[in-house]
Amino acid sequence: MAREQPIYDIGPFKSSTRNTDTQLNVYVSNKRFKIDLFTSSFESSSALLAEYLRHVQRQEPEWIPDESEVDVDGEFEDPLDEMHDWVLQPFLPIFREIAPLDPSQKYTLEDCLFAEELHYTVQVIGDNLVPVYLGNTKNMKNHLIGARLPSSIDYSAFPVYHPREVEVPISANSAALPGIPHKVFIHGQPQPSFFKIVYGGDMGITTREILTYSKIRMAKFDPPILTSQLEGVVQDDDGYVMGLVLSYINCDGATLNCIDGHDPKFSELRQKWVDQISHAIQRLHSYNIIWGDAKAANVLIDVNEDAYLIDFGGGYTEGWVEKEKSNSTEGDLQGLENIKRYLFEWILDDHYHSEPLISTVSCSTLLCRLRKLAKTTSCSLFIH
Repeated sequence: MAREQPIYDIGPFKSSTRNTDTQLNVYVSNKRFKIDLFTSSFESSSALLAEYLRHVQRQEPEWIPDESEVDVDGEFEDPLDEMHDWVLQPFLPIFREIAPLDPSQKYTLEDCLFAEELHYTVQVIGDNLVPVYLGNTKNMKNHLIGARLPSSIDYSAFPVYHPREVEVPISANSAALPGIPHKVFIHGQPQPSFFKIVYGGDMGITTREILTYSKIRMAKFDPPILTSQLEGVVQDDDGYVMGLVLSYINCDGATLNCIDGHDPKFSELRQKWVDQISHAIQRLHSYNIIWGDAKAANVLIDVNEDAYLIDFGGGYTEGWVEKEKSNSTEGDLQGLENIKRYLFEWILDDHYHSEPLISTVSCSTLLCRLRKLAKTTSCSLFIH
């Protein structure tokens, strides 16, 4: 499904289990539009209200497309993209008035995280959505990003970077700064790093992740094991941790969950990946280090077809690790067994997997689903 190059970049999407109000955050050039959507604003039009609620329902993590929505190539439209396309249509004339990015300028995380914020909502007039301007703020951090960690957490072993020290590369045809930056460069360093954003509610996850990476660093594995590594912490002037700087794994976004088990080209690689994952887990456990949330979506396959463990924030995912075994060696081993079954049996039975696998869906589509299902790459924030 070819899509026209948008003039905006999608940032965090916010929703709640309490109601059906939502919030879009999109970047246009070097500005961020915060667009609050209230269900009550749609109630004057039954058609628009139904359309809005349909889009909201499709953002839920458990949503799976109907067969009629999947094309012959096994692909379907990203529901988050669809919602943005629909809501932002009346905003396009506003977006086009904004000056484009300066290709000669070096943009940083400060430009992304502290971009000028333009606050909008929408109202219904007749059968049309109409943007309503509410105000703007400058030089303030994105309200959704950044967590203050407990003072007892010591991460002095890692470099601490200010957002202005972390460059965000943009291409010549970029229409906007990335809503969620990932590939970054530390000032003065030639090799890229991966920026893992920290949201306001991520204090516990981030604390555990930093402590685990500290243990990995202290273990000094020789030879190194195949895991992501913490290279630094991004912190603002007020002491909020805005994100983690991790080793860059060149993988084009491919996780083990992207692998089509029916593709014969992977037949000779499955055992290699299982061996690499097993070895990494065994070495971690020998130093009392727990992976946590062991699942195929937390294994990256790089361009050399090696398997790297990522995401040490803990937790569990139903269908991969039982809740009672989360954050334990038993949980890691259960996750490993389910990864083996995933690679060699293609589908997990109902006892181990709560959601059917769609093995025919393309890698790009699976990544779209993973973005909402896996907290490591999620751009959806659910408020409980």
